[in-house]
Amino acid sequence: MDNGPDKVKEDFYRRWAKRLGLFLKKSRAKRLHIDNQRGYMQIDPYINTICCGEEFDLNLEQVEAFLADCEKELPRRKG
Repeated sequence: MDNGPDKVKEDFYRRWAKRLGLFLKKSRAKRLHIDNQRGYMQIDPYINTICCGEEFDLNLEQVEAFLADCEKELPRRKG
């Protein structure tokens, strides 16, 4: 089991995605091929669509940028 700094980041991004109503999926492929780049995919489970990373081609930095953009688009609560 990988418990390094990438695993910590991955867990953080999974929780962040969940708070935004998204799902972060990691590729489980053993070999690299054109439809699966052994990276990450962002899924919107409510409408069952892929938001980003159709070919599991996102790395953790791209996941972070995507989540930050999604968070900026959310309306701010007044209170």
